[in-house]
Parts: sequence; C-alpha cells; structure tokens
Amino acid sequence: MEWIGLLDCNNFFVSCERLFRPDLKGKPVVVLSSNDGCVVARSQEIKDNGIPMGIPYFQIKDIIKDIEAVTFSSHFALYRDISRRVFEVMRGELAIVEQYSVDEAFFKITGDTQSVERQARALKDKVEQLVGIPVSVGVASSKTQAKYAGSVAKKTNGVFVLESAEWENRIPAVKLASIWGVGLRSAEAYRARGLLSVSDLLVLERRQVHELFGVVGERLWLELQGVQAGPLSRKTIVQKSLLNSRSFKETSSDISVLKDAIAYHIREAAEDLRGMKQKASTLQVSLGTSRHSDFLLQGSSVLVDLPSPTNDTFLLLKMAETLVDQLFKPEVPYKKAGVLLCNFVPETINQLAIFDTVEQEKTNMLMPIIDAINKHSGKNSLLLGSHLQSKKWHASSESQSPAYTTNWKDIAIVKA
Repeated sequence: MEWIGLLDCNNFFVSCERLFRPDLKGKPVVVLSSNDGCVVARSQEIKDNGIPMGIPYFQIKDIIKDIEAVTFSSHFALYRDISRRVFEVMRGELAIVEQYSVDEAFFKITGDTQSVERQARALKDKVEQLVGIPVSVGVASSKTQAKYAGSVAKKTNGVFVLESAEWENRIPAVKLASIWGVGLRSAEAYRARGLLSVSDLLVLERRQVHELFGVVGERLWLELQGVQAGPLSRKTIVQKSLLNSRSFKETSSDISVLKDAIAYHIREAAEDLRGMKQKASTLQVSLGTSRHSDFLLQGSSVLVDLPSPTNDTFLLLKMAETLVDQLFKPEVPYKKAGVLLCNFVPETINQLAIFDTVEQEKTNMLMPIIDAINKHSGKNSLLLGSHLQSKKWHASSESQSPAYTTNWKDIAIVKA
C-alpha cells in the first residue's frame, strides 16, 4: 500500500536555538521577529503560559521576566542551514521528498501499517540523531490527512499512522476550520451551509461539493476522502522572485547608510539567486519611511529591466546604487530599504547585452569563487560593494545567537 507522510520539525526556530544550548531544554524560550518586534516562535513552556504567537514583545516583557524565559532574536541563516540538513537526511533515506516549508516536507512511503510505522520511526530517529532537533512524523492516505496525522503525532509519541478506519472514527469531532488549507473565508463558507466537521462535508456528493465550493472545495473533499489530489514531486519549486528587505533600528537621512543597506541586500539576494541557478531580468530598489511618521508617503521604489539577465553581484550593485541616487530625498528620514529580483531565467541561458565586455564575463566567472570562499571561511568573509563600519541601518537583534554553522569564528567549542 502507498502512503503519504509528513515530517515536521517541532517548534523549529526554538529547536535550532536549543541545538547549541542544551541547557535550555525544558526551559521557556521565545524567538522574536526582525527588529525584535514580536513573537514568531515559542517553546511548549511559553505556550503553556498563554503567550500567543505574534504578540508584540513589549507587551510581554514582564511575563517573560517573571517566568525566567530566554529570548532570542531571529537568526534566519542558522535556521535555513539546519533546515537544509534535515532535508538532506530525508533525501538520503527516501525516494520522493517534497519540501513544503522551511520545517516541513511530504514524502512517499509503501508497506502495511506496521511496516510503515517502523519506517516512520526510523526516519524520525535518523533525523534526530544526525541533525539533533526533534521532529514528528504523520502518515496517511493523502497530504491533508497526513497533516492531521502530524498534529496527532506531535501530541503523542512523535509518530502516528492514520488508518482509514481510525480516520472514520475521528472525523465527526474534527472541525473543518482546523484542517490544513481551510482559511477564514473558506471556514465561513462551510459554516454558512451548516458544515462544521469533516464528516459534515464528506456526506455530500462530489458533484454537490463542486457546485457549492468549486475546484478548491472538490480537491479538499478528495483529500479528506484519502484520495491524493495531486502527485508528490521530487522537483524543487523555483521561486518567482527574491525579496531582501529590512527595517532599521534608527531612521537615517544619510545616503551612504542607505547605499550600504542596499548593497547588503544585493549581496544576499544575488548569492541566493546563484544558489538557485537562476538569473534575474528585473531589479527593484525600495526606500521606505516609518508608518508612524509625518513622512509616511515619502518612501518610494523604482523597478527597472536589466540590460540582460544576470546574477552578477557587481552588475547588480552598480545598477542598485544608481537607483538609490534617483530615489533619495535628503530631508526624508528613512526607516527601511530593500531590493527585489524577479523575472528569472535559468543561468544556463546566456543572453548577452549589446555592450557586454570581456571584463563582465570575467566577473561572472568570479562569482562562484567568491561564494565558495564565503562558504568555506564564513559568511561575509569577502564583501563586494559598500560596507560601512557603522551599523546604523541594521535591525535590532540584541539577543541573536552566534552563527554556529555558517561562520568559523562562531563554531561551538566542546571541552571534555
């Protein structure tokens, strides 16, 4: 029998932070958003204290202090690297793995119930042994059922295989609003027709569901019946755009500070673009102001088509600096800057502009070398473009953990 599984990393951001801080196991931990604005990840201990996701940090500072919680600023480079390691282990064990998010992936598995449960348990143990973070595995007949099985696994022993008979017993108590893929509007539409539980929807015929809720409702109905509405894919879905943006800790009217921020975002986006083996045809640069200031409408952005598709940091930096000169207004206190790369083509396509030179071809050859050095010696070992010593534009990240896996200087030291 063929099954669909879902591996989900438990409290992922918190687990990444605890990975190098074993002293935090069992203690309340909070991870904050960019600029330390609000809560984006919570340990179970934090959830048990009633602290909701997304709440502004300033509102819970006293509670955090009272329960002696440890607070971390978001460290996305660390989280992405741990995520990569988890999925590398999965791909080494399974034939088909479809990454769904930074901490979740679907996979295909075959066998009877007992065999599948053993395989799921072995996968969980392997990831936890080789990567070090806790995961849960849910297995069922479709993606939607697997998501539900995963939620059960988190609350039990970490692995749950949902058989059809067990699903039939559970669905009268499973609310449609709690099902993966059912948003607020969909839940309201179902509720308006008296459909509250999964069993309420499944008593309808497929034709009725299609007439009432269209193709989306029909796909959900099939998935809840245990029918795969779409195949799993080994292919990594290529992003359609790359956005790098950040709010500043303090406002700035200094163009050199803004150019430094934009240079940082270009370097990050260009490196990601090369990692995707893509080139961008379009570049957008944005300068923003605080939403709470008198200069709210003074921010602006400009979108330009590049002379030819590129992932060359040098060329993108040159173009971005020109765009900052166009956008900059000396009297405006800026609070945010960002770049957007879009309209991608595969990097194997070499569409030369009329004025392309041999020097530009050389810089294209140089990019992979710079990426390799930064990967080996630590991120930002080699920096291109503006790089001020001042960190005026940096986001507030007072409690960010070291770059344990991406910077040689921050590698954890273990003493016997």
